[in-house]
Amino acid sequence: MKVFINGKEKVCKSTNIKDLVEELSLHNKPIVVIKNGAIVSKKSYPDSQISEKDKIEIITVVGGG
Repeated sequence: MKVFINGKEKVCKSTNIKDLVEELSLHNKPIVVIKNGAIVSKKSYPDSQISEKDKIEIITVVGGG
């Protein structure tokens, strides 16, 4: 299915946010996922279904001082 990830159209096999994060090899990184303008909590990843043409932003959290 075609979705927009960080503004770029991509084809993905995943049907939910949990699977998408794993498909993109981001499951071990501190990230924030925003789907269609709403933040998705990490515990909701398995239940957050992905639909054709969804807009998903994935932000990597970087610590520093």
